[in-house]
Amino acid sequence: MVSYGRNVDKSHTYKLADSSNQDTALERGEKIKDMGVWFDEKLTFKEHINHKINVAYMMLGLIKRNFKYVTIPTFVMLYKSMVRSHI
Repeated sequence: MVSYGRNVDKSHTYKLADSSNQDTALERGEKIKDMGVWFDEKLTFKEHINHKINVAYMMLGLIKRNFKYVTIPTFVMLYKSMVRSHI
């Protein structure tokens, strides 16, 4: 669970009751992933941006490792389809 806002009371705990009427306290986190986007409690999207950059670098590394001798037009096509699509 993440709370958003300037003046958020983080001391409050939320509880969830299950079928046997037992209360379970919900964990308070600093970030959450919703529909593929990482949100943090300050809505800065730093985690989401860093994740997208890392995935793009991984794809670029995959291209560099597997396509040693490639022409410029082929590299541009690979870059546009595999790296830029993640950014």
